[in-house]
Amino acid sequence: MAIRDQVYTRYDGTIREQYAWAVIGWTGFRTYWAFWRTKLTLLAVWLPPLFFALLVVAEYALQSQMGQLGDGEATPGVGMITLFLQVQIFSLALVYAANGCGIISDDLRHRTIQLYFSKPITRLDYGAGKYLTLLLLGTVAVIIPAGLLAMLRSAFYAQSGMLSDIVFMHIKGLLLAVLLVAVMSAMVIGLSSLTRRTGYAVLAWIGVLLVPLILHAIFGVASEGSPLAALWSLPGTTGLASQALVGGGENLPESVPIWSPFAVYAALLGAGLGSLYWRISRLEGIA
Repeated sequence: MAIRDQVYTRYDGTIREQYAWAVIGWTGFRTYWAFWRTKLTLLAVWLPPLFFALLVVAEYALQSQMGQLGDGEATPGVGMITLFLQVQIFSLALVYAANGCGIISDDLRHRTIQLYFSKPITRLDYGAGKYLTLLLLGTVAVIIPAGLLAMLRSAFYAQSGMLSDIVFMHIKGLLLAVLLVAVMSAMVIGLSSLTRRTGYAVLAWIGVLLVPLILHAIFGVASEGSPLAALWSLPGTTGLASQALVGGGENLPESVPIWSPFAVYAALLGAGLGSLYWRISRLEGIA
């Protein structure tokens, strides 16, 4: 049921300096968590990390049988981390399609923004709180499984000379996972800010993921396999970012500047948060 304009009055008192954005973020996360579709979606996206955990066990068993766990042996490459992050893009996309695309559009459609601003909060509190809700969903969907997988792999190599390299590699992988969640959360909240219809936001979210994949394939063929074509899609950009950050740029193609995937991330992050700022700056009748 829509909330009518005359029901809630704008708060005109003193805005106290408190963590209203944290309250909004946590309340939004708890609201989503109460839905069965959220629990089922998160359960589904935790299945790929379980498969990767089995790969870690198989990797260790194979290297142990071949006697490749000595101090002089080469550290396993970043291929598993790169593949894991690319798979998690689609897992996070599923979570946001099921739960996050209405983060702003639902408030616009049902006029619940007036309810928020009948409280002592600022526009920044509202925007940051909504963004935090998506970050918390992304943490449960991506960052926690990535952390558990990192601990599992480190535990297997605890008695080998590779431990420090494995731990450092996974720390950088976790940083990239956090960056990926931040970027995708910004994209979702930006799309949700542009429409009052959650269905349109979902369609736009699917479009901004699938269309670049098609462009990636087209430009890859047109450029005869140029590595720069990967920058057209989020999985391709993530693969290059993983090689640049986690792999130290050793296997990064020479034609790809080491900063280029992070420039794409920055552009997507800026576009999403810019759309959110545009929306909340145009809200009328609130503080």
